[in-house]
Amino acid sequence: MTPSNEPRGRRQNRPLRALARATLAASVAMVIGLSGAGGTYAFLTGTANAPGASLTAGTLGLQLNGASSAALGAFAVSPNTPVAKAFSVKNTGDVPATLAAEIEATSTPQISSRALARITQVANTAACTTGLGGTQTALHGYSATLGGGSLAAGATRWFCFEVALAANTPATLSGQGFGFGITINGRQSTN
Repeated sequence: MTPSNEPRGRRQNRPLRALARATLAASVAMVIGLSGAGGTYAFLTGTANAPGASLTAGTLGLQLNGASSAALGAFAVSPNTPVAKAFSVKNTGDVPATLAAEIEATSTPQISSRALARITQVANTAACTTGLGGTQTALHGYSATLGGGSLAAGATRWFCFEVALAANTPATLSGQGFGFGITINGRQSTN
């Protein structure tokens, strides 16, 4: 059948089909472009043609103890004396976030390889004490999702950081010091 012999309804639907295919191709390209980018992600879905629609990005910001970075102070740790210090994380953005922590030793003395860490969610600074639940793992390379689920925009959550030395740490390492840094990451959450 040639175009002039096609029923009138079929000829009128051709531009709509072409537009639908072009829109689908553009949507697929947009999702692929977003999934290839690092950092903040947005979840997009579409089911209808919406002339005049707009796309708005949210912001995600975190504060630690009310600032962009915070010092937890010195730790005097021994195999028999772990130390715990509380810190808060506030979501200063307008989107919910899931939180994760990473710890890296910034010095290389032998004792840093014997250090253990654990981060536990607590109700407030007074609830931070040694011996809370969860497994202690090596301080250097520590990586964990922080408890409590998604942190709502504007909300604050308290955590307890505990550092200890392994029970089999040799006495010959006594008196050594080591440095480390804790990085708290936030990723936009869907709920």
